[in-house]
Amino acid sequence: MIRTVTHPLFLSILVAVGLYTVFKYVIWPPIPQSLLIQYMVFCVIGILMVGTFHEPTAQRMAEPIRALLGHPKLLIPRVIALLVVVGGVGAFTYDMVKPDSAAPIELRTVHPAPPSSIRVYGKSYDLLSLTNPLREQAEEGSEEFAELVAEGGELYYKNCIYCHGDLLDGQGHFGEGFNPRPANFQDVGTIAQLQESYLFWRITTGAPGLPREGAPWASAMPVWHEMLSEDEVWKIILFLYDYTGHVPRSWELEEGSAEPAAAEESSEAASEGGALDEEAVEALYMKRCAHCHGEDGDGLGPAAEFMYPKPRDFTLGTFKYKTTHADNEFPSDDDLRATIRDGLPGTSMPGWKTILNDAEVDALIHYIKVFGGWEEEELELLPIDEGTRVESSAESIAKGRELFVKACVQCHGEEGRGNITSGKRLKDDWQDRIWPRNLTRPETWRATSDARDVFQRVSTGIRSTPMPEHTTTMSVEDRWHVSNYAMTLRDNAVPLVGGETVLRGIRIDGALPATPDDPAWEQAVPITFALAPNIIKEPRLFFSLNDRITVRALFNETDVALRLDVDDRTYSVPGDKLEKMYRLDDVDPTPDALAVQFPAEIPTTSEKPWFRHGDPGHAVNMWYWRAPSAEPAVPEMAVVLDAKGPDKPPVPRQGDTGLKSTGTWKDGQWQVVMQRPLTSDDANDLQFEAGRYIPIAFANWDGIAGEKGGRHTMTSWYWLLLEPDEEPALVYGSTGASGLIAGLLFFGAARRQRKRFENT
Repeated sequence: MIRTVTHPLFLSILVAVGLYTVFKYVIWPPIPQSLLIQYMVFCVIGILMVGTFHEPTAQRMAEPIRALLGHPKLLIPRVIALLVVVGGVGAFTYDMVKPDSAAPIELRTVHPAPPSSIRVYGKSYDLLSLTNPLREQAEEGSEEFAELVAEGGELYYKNCIYCHGDLLDGQGHFGEGFNPRPANFQDVGTIAQLQESYLFWRITTGAPGLPREGAPWASAMPVWHEMLSEDEVWKIILFLYDYTGHVPRSWELEEGSAEPAAAEESSEAASEGGALDEEAVEALYMKRCAHCHGEDGDGLGPAAEFMYPKPRDFTLGTFKYKTTHADNEFPSDDDLRATIRDGLPGTSMPGWKTILNDAEVDALIHYIKVFGGWEEEELELLPIDEGTRVESSAESIAKGRELFVKACVQCHGEEGRGNITSGKRLKDDWQDRIWPRNLTRPETWRATSDARDVFQRVSTGIRSTPMPEHTTTMSVEDRWHVSNYAMTLRDNAVPLVGGETVLRGIRIDGALPATPDDPAWEQAVPITFALAPNIIKEPRLFFSLNDRITVRALFNETDVALRLDVDDRTYSVPGDKLEKMYRLDDVDPTPDALAVQFPAEIPTTSEKPWFRHGDPGHAVNMWYWRAPSAEPAVPEMAVVLDAKGPDKPPVPRQGDTGLKSTGTWKDGQWQVVMQRPLTSDDANDLQFEAGRYIPIAFANWDGIAGEKGGRHTMTSWYWLLLEPDEEPALVYGSTGASGLIAGLLFFGAARRQRKRFENT
């Protein structure tokens, strides 16, 4: 056993396998396959050079190979080895030549080299010597410094929270709409490694300020010098370092700040069961909660006006999600604890379990009760009577569907998409318009993940909203039935894409489908992308109900067709009966609209146009569809727009563009079909090619909110791949030929070694 383990051939194989494992599965981001092959070739050559450098070692290393190839007693292992070699070489060749729908790997520099100087705010800045002027105005730890940090925090929560998040971890409410995701400031590999001058450059110049090696236009970072003053940018930078406890790097070695250590000591004491005093709890609330919920707990923090739903007003003692009986006014401590620790999906309320320990959470729960004046009340909380649980079955689901139609369709819609059918303009207790949950979207279900949670929501209702409790209108058994049915609605939508970035266009024979309900669309592979409001450039949008788009693509010999599905609770055709029924107060409705964006030509490098209307050096085409209008009477419209940057409005293409489009709204969803020839005579048009990766992006305008122009939702770039025809002769011919050649070489080597054994 020891002889085998120490054998040079065994050690060589072990080292090669170990290196491959590291390159393939350990190193992040992933190494491209072509580069991985190069690495392994170099490594194997190096291993062979080391193993054969010494003649006795080389002889010993070759012994098992010679024996396998020629020893008369090793016929069966030799046959097995032959099959392994033929199959392995064939499989490797097939993997190299087979059609691949994986997106091209785009290498992106996390911290690209900054320029030596930049010009913003009408003046030049030397980044090599630039320092934060606010640190010279106020000493760290002073009241003046704390005030500057507080002002920076207010600016952050009004402008940056949507992408970088309440926890500053890059998990903001709209962060999933961008690829790559926003930076995680809590990671020691981000701002802790950078100087403040670097942040000033990245913030003020945004994505367009990135150098070529930084993969321009992949970033969604706004050009903040257009929207924030120089002083405001420096205040935000102060806040970022203060909140995360990181210390900015400098050219000179400095001792680290003592504040992060103090914070760690405080956290450690709390984690060991030490109670937080009143001053510590107030400081904790002000740092983690006040920007949304307000200093007085009234839900009027500086970020509140930009959020939907609004942050909770603790002074009223009204909470939506609880597991206590409908007759109980307040939730249990466990209910509040779950909300704080796990957050509320679909809102700006994050899960704090990675930041706050148990003692801090408990202290905040008491603090919240103080705001509402019920911290001293002795509550007799009654649990919800769940009776005997009814397991999900076809019979239970069918009964649940009947109950859903009777009790739930008026708010949640026939298909559960949240399109109101009752004609009522639903409002919460503060008279703000409110929209029913889209039940086909499980990632937005708050405090609800299984049938038991649904049962609790149905039983106790959602306080301060039109969602009533049903203990007086439904039996326990019926509530289980409707809960089982509600769980099936989660399967009625295409889930949000999880890392996949390629929309695959499927080739079909015959005419392409011209309407959304054509059965031919069943051949397409749907993919769902997140839509994010335009928070990048004025006029900015901070919320939209429409935040997902599902896309399908088909093509034939002459044309390409896309079907775009967007869940839209309202039929915004101005002047139509349905539009008037749900119109928002003080908002002029606009027609719903959708757009698809392509580069004017397929890029040959990783550099693409900016996903917001391109840029001066990279033009884009946009297929724009707009719903009809009843007042004034205007039919639906499809037009091609050309653009060369976000600073100039897109230009409508004149004449026949070849674009055809039609849309249908039903049960809370728009389905729009767009079709165009693969090629055209217009030099400004994208010419589609099968087998090429084509950047593609999407946008949506929700008419009920008056969205128009730059106020819309959008995606960053993804890929469209019109799948090429398979070439069996190339794929299987080269696979078989490579395997055959490998087998012949093995057979020749074996025959040669066999003769040597016969002669000895």
